[in-house]
Amino acid sequence: MVGSLKYFELWALKFSAFLAGSFFCFFLQSQFQIRAVVAAALTGFLGTFIPDTKRIEKTHVHATIYMGAFIAMGSRVVDAGPWQILWVSVLGSTIYFLISPYFKGMGGRLGLIAFISSLLGWAMRHWL
Repeated sequence: MVGSLKYFELWALKFSAFLAGSFFCFFLQSQFQIRAVVAAALTGFLGTFIPDTKRIEKTHVHATIYMGAFIAMGSRVVDAGPWQILWVSVLGSTIYFLISPYFKGMGGRLGLIAFISSLLGWAMRHWL
């Protein structure tokens, strides 16, 4: 699948990128009162400056950072705080890791995963 990367290492890379994107967007919104869309755009823009190595390209780190920014941009997760962001990042990176081989070439994949993750995080917060 991805050469020498083992599954856990691949998931950990995706989780780290997802968490970094969502926390940075959350940080911009909560500390600097930047609007959600601008904070997500800035997060995605800064994420593009990560050097594009062969390993980074195969793990889709840039897309994962942007998906993390989607989470913090479009959900009520930001209102809940950093623990909710952490939980939703675990959910989102796991969903992305599991279904990405099946959604090759389909548009809207990142937004769909961000939406499902936000919805699951919100539901678990209120029902558990």
